[in-house]
Amino acid sequence: MSKLIVIILLLLLNTQLSAEYRIVKSKNGKDISIHTLAKELKKYDVIFVGEEHGNATIHSFQKELLPLIYHPKKKLILSFEMWERDTQEIVDAFLADRIDESSFISESRAWDNYQDSYRPLLLYGKEHKLTVIAANVPRSFAGRVSRGGLAALNELPPEEKRFIASTIHTPDDAYKIAFYGTMQRMGGHLFDSESLQRYYEAQCIKDDTMAESIVIALDYHKKARLIHFNGAFHSNNFQGTVSRLQSALPKLKIAVISPIFPEDWQSLPPDKELRNRGSYLLLLNKSAKEVAE
Repeated sequence: MSKLIVIILLLLLNTQLSAEYRIVKSKNGKDISIHTLAKELKKYDVIFVGEEHGNATIHSFQKELLPLIYHPKKKLILSFEMWERDTQEIVDAFLADRIDESSFISESRAWDNYQDSYRPLLLYGKEHKLTVIAANVPRSFAGRVSRGGLAALNELPPEEKRFIASTIHTPDDAYKIAFYGTMQRMGGHLFDSESLQRYYEAQCIKDDTMAESIVIALDYHKKARLIHFNGAFHSNNFQGTVSRLQSALPKLKIAVISPIFPEDWQSLPPDKELRNRGSYLLLLNKSAKEVAE
């Protein structure tokens, strides 16, 4: 295959991908290309990429963006909500070829959509010898909290508590209000106040643990850039994990990419409320969100 044909195919692929979403810079509300986005993101220390976990277009965007951000002269760290702190040794072993992929998938409790959604990112990190952080709290601990509140963590032995952030914040703020509203809509019924509080506390231990994992990684790898992949709720409006990280390291330059699914995604000029959701907005077809859900 000639070089010209390869170039044409790549251009067609990029055009096809970009036709499935729009990137809007929140500061001025203007559309930008993924190449412009990548160039601007290089000014930031930490980049949060929010996602709807089952949305194929977002995962295609992530796979397209990552190589554009990476530069061999600037250390890049990949951080994931999708892997939990107690699996860090398994992640490291796979990256170092000490275990095969099937063992890694099983032992790291890889998500069901690992193959198509996260494997390409992880293999890119492996190929370029990037540090990869299993940032999240073990889901079993979050489950304990959702059933018994934060007090349930007191039952854990000290060697297991190290997988949880040393300090958990559960502020009564806009994030809490948004979380309660989302739970009520998703649940299809009304939760009592005690149940909502426990679920919120479980959400907060994820936010605090992911933020602390990022802090530890940046403290160890000075002057590195870090890109963190998480469900958009953890980073929308610079709340959740982002707010915890900002509190811990207020001098960090943090960018947030937030997906939105408006009815008129191809032509909508985002209003101020939507533009507050992130540094950059990824506008996608609402029907794609409904299929993913």
